[in-house]
Amino acid sequence: MLLVPLVGLLMLGATGANAQTPTNTIPSVEKVVVKLKNGDELRGEIISRSDSTLALRTKVGDIYLKANLIQAITVDTYTGLFEFANPHDTRYFFGPTAIPLGDGEGYYQNILVTSNFFNYGITENISIGGGFEFISLLTGNPIWFLTPKVGFPVADNLHAGGGLFLAGFAAEGVAALPYGVVTLGTQETNASLGIGYGFAAGEFTRYPAITLSGMHRAGKSISLLSENYFFPGSFDGFGYLGIQGVRLLGRKNAFDIGLILISGLNDAIGIPTLPYVGYVRVF
Repeated sequence: MLLVPLVGLLMLGATGANAQTPTNTIPSVEKVVVKLKNGDELRGEIISRSDSTLALRTKVGDIYLKANLIQAITVDTYTGLFEFANPHDTRYFFGPTAIPLGDGEGYYQNILVTSNFFNYGITENISIGGGFEFISLLTGNPIWFLTPKVGFPVADNLHAGGGLFLAGFAAEGVAALPYGVVTLGTQETNASLGIGYGFAAGEFTRYPAITLSGMHRAGKSISLLSENYFFPGSFDGFGYLGIQGVRLLGRKNAFDIGLILISGLNDAIGIPTLPYVGYVRVF
């Protein structure tokens, strides 16, 4: 029995759009995000700056930084309800939104301990990613992945994008899933509709894979997630795979905890759900 997707609930409570604009001439009264070379980020107002130092007024007090420790300074345009913007708006548990990674942004993701992925923004609209499955690597039959993606805004709170999920298998060769996706909503609350066709053994699948997913940030440190895949024409007419759960948020780290539902398979093995656990570190 399918769990009712949370997407309708997830679209409630959307907040304003959020973006970052690089600048080299930021007024002292402007709220800014200061990214340090060690990966840390500080938010506040510039008190003063020189070629060698920066004075920043933050919620915890005034901080004085050496200029050679700073990687970048950007205007902080986040207007949401929380202390920091959602750093994981480009994906759900695994599937992508149409919101792109920014230039120079990236993350490492681990899924169910064994699968590892890296994604990095090479421009404001294009990212490249890939990974591998650890156990298959140790056995000498590695499974590897390649995940390029493009995304761009087309209107307020509306993004469009697409990409390719490519998987290589030592014995069976390569399988691919080119896809397109549209995302409605903000960084904090959104829903995405996507469609793709699988490609393997020299031909495309007869029917598409359709995804309908969403997220809603319910608090500073928690988001609700729903990721759903539909496969018309398969598994006795209609197949379904979904992950329902939560994301525990930090500025850099996130933990995803959910339940996997697979139409037909769960009933066949006598287990109503399977666990999903993931970890992500942004850099």
